[in-house]
Amino acid sequence: MSEIPTWALGPHTDIADDIEVRLNADGTIDEIVTHRPVKFHLEQMDDGQYWIGLHDPNDRDWSQSIMLTRRGKHLYPTVYQ
Repeated sequence: MSEIPTWALGPHTDIADDIEVRLNADGTIDEIVTHRPVKFHLEQMDDGQYWIGLHDPNDRDWSQSIMLTRRGKHLYPTVYQ
């Protein structure tokens, strides 16, 4: 595994206040969450599996969940509505 570049380890003071980035102990992304203008939530569920949730606060009938699963070097999406 290659070494993580120094710039990737932070601090990430350039990220807007309404965006929260949570990291794993090894510095990789665990979650990204924001609530403006569309609610967006990215979370690592397991090694090689990520969940994305989207919700439009102006349209109560619209939301979407996307599961990304890694198989080898590729990520495959499964979409839920």
